[in-house]
Amino acid sequence: MDAIIIPSEKEFEALINDLRVLMDVTAITLHESNTAGKMGDILTIVMEGNFTEIASEMYDRSEKLFEKYSVQLPCKIVDSADVIHKLKDGNLYYLKWYLTCRTLFKNDTAYSKMIEKLPAAQSVFLKAMKHVLQMFGKADAMSRGAQHYMGTNSHQLALLTIHQNIISLFGIVGELTSGKAYSGKSVNDQQGITEEFAPAFSKLFDRSNPEEAELVELLHTVTRSFPYTGNIKIKKETVVTAYKKMQWMLKETRKVYKEQLSSCEAALSTFQEPVREKPLKLSDTNDENTALDKISRIIIKAIKTKAIYCFGKNEALPPRDSLAVEEKKATINFYLLVFEDGLTPNTAHDLAGKIRSKSKGRYTVTLLIHNVAELETEQADQKYFFHKVISSGQQVYLTEHQPIFNSVTPQQRNIAPAIEYLHYRNTIANILLEHVADGYDSSYTHLTGMLLHHVVEQACLAMIRLFLGYSPNYFSIGYLLEICEHFSPEIANFFPTRTESDLRILKQLSRQPWTLRYSGKDMVSTDEMELLEGRCNEFVAHVHTLVNKALEDMQGMDKSEDQD
Repeated sequence: MDAIIIPSEKEFEALINDLRVLMDVTAITLHESNTAGKMGDILTIVMEGNFTEIASEMYDRSEKLFEKYSVQLPCKIVDSADVIHKLKDGNLYYLKWYLTCRTLFKNDTAYSKMIEKLPAAQSVFLKAMKHVLQMFGKADAMSRGAQHYMGTNSHQLALLTIHQNIISLFGIVGELTSGKAYSGKSVNDQQGITEEFAPAFSKLFDRSNPEEAELVELLHTVTRSFPYTGNIKIKKETVVTAYKKMQWMLKETRKVYKEQLSSCEAALSTFQEPVREKPLKLSDTNDENTALDKISRIIIKAIKTKAIYCFGKNEALPPRDSLAVEEKKATINFYLLVFEDGLTPNTAHDLAGKIRSKSKGRYTVTLLIHNVAELETEQADQKYFFHKVISSGQQVYLTEHQPIFNSVTPQQRNIAPAIEYLHYRNTIANILLEHVADGYDSSYTHLTGMLLHHVVEQACLAMIRLFLGYSPNYFSIGYLLEICEHFSPEIANFFPTRTESDLRILKQLSRQPWTLRYSGKDMVSTDEMELLEGRCNEFVAHVHTLVNKALEDMQGMDKSEDQD
């Protein structure tokens, strides 16, 4: 048996640090094997994420590190999603790992996320027993089948059944000793794979013995040739030998099962389930700070969050895609600026929907999500907006309590670029409105809705840049209107969502250009399209009033400063 060599504590620490550089690690653990002839520890590396298959190069690189630090230790590399999946399915090997592992390193955040998703250990234990006993039931049935064929001198069918059962038993052994059943391999391949974690099974077939090698080849030949096996000559003694090996393997596999089961039972008697957070009941939360804390935890679990700041709220803002709003409690919409390490498309939309669902409409959020690297943007207005929110907004969450800005003093804003941007948006919106007013293809509501969509989008982008200094990275009409409601709550009245007709009208307004590729028969009446056009005109008039007043105030401030 190969000796298991564990380096000194200092070298082990260096090995772990190198492994962390090599891959995104959730945890590195040791746990005892002590079954199937394998004594000592197994090193398990749990990677963060969900991989369809762990690349072989990961094992190759890990082996080179083991050689560097003179470590001879069996190693498994798995991802956290696979650990969760295996335990939920009742895998006895992973249960033993979970109950008995000693943690050498763990990423507290990632490890806690994984632990929260694990089922109770006792339920896994019961499921694992049922699962393994079902597999043994199939193995026993095939054993009886082989015995029946031997009794009727059906040697070919007997060997076929024996071969199938041996392959099946290798699968059980693999699952019990390494957590994974290797199926569909030849007996030689299966035996070679199993030897690393279950060396006791290396003596099933002595591959250096010509007679044993011939028996293995005969098993393969019978299986490959089935059902056309009439010309194969098989001696009864050969079948008896193969049957005895199968029975020995069945006996040893049961022994491994009992050893693993006994280890889990002993560990369960002293195991304490980790304290898991109770399900968030956001809908029952009345305190706004508590609600923000719970909302932040939903965000943190979904994305690699660096910081969250709240820079405003609107009350009694109904969800845009809901026909009814709970009357007992007012709806509160929070405006949150979120910095993350990475950016996933549609994150803002998906997270906002999840939060609204969890709170049953009690709380909604308008999420402005950006990569933390954007803090160093060269766009002066965007940097001004970020600085302004960080310095004057409410800090809801900050990772590791480290400031993400060296200085959070807002810079003096140069309004000229925003006014220039406003001019171009206004030009585009006016041209499109002229097309709509002139009846440009007004008979086709899909096209009219798309034109009005761009009118509203241009108006929203202009206002958001002027009033906030902000440039969005997500452009749905509902989202842009929500941002505008931050500085002009009256905007919520222009596109209501109280009736089915309101929703149909808003759907037409929300049309993107690509939808024209698949547009068909008009489903919106002329009256509703006229109503939508009227609402858009009223919205644009409101925007003009709002913007002109803001520009006048800005000019007044400039004159006052010049006189001073």
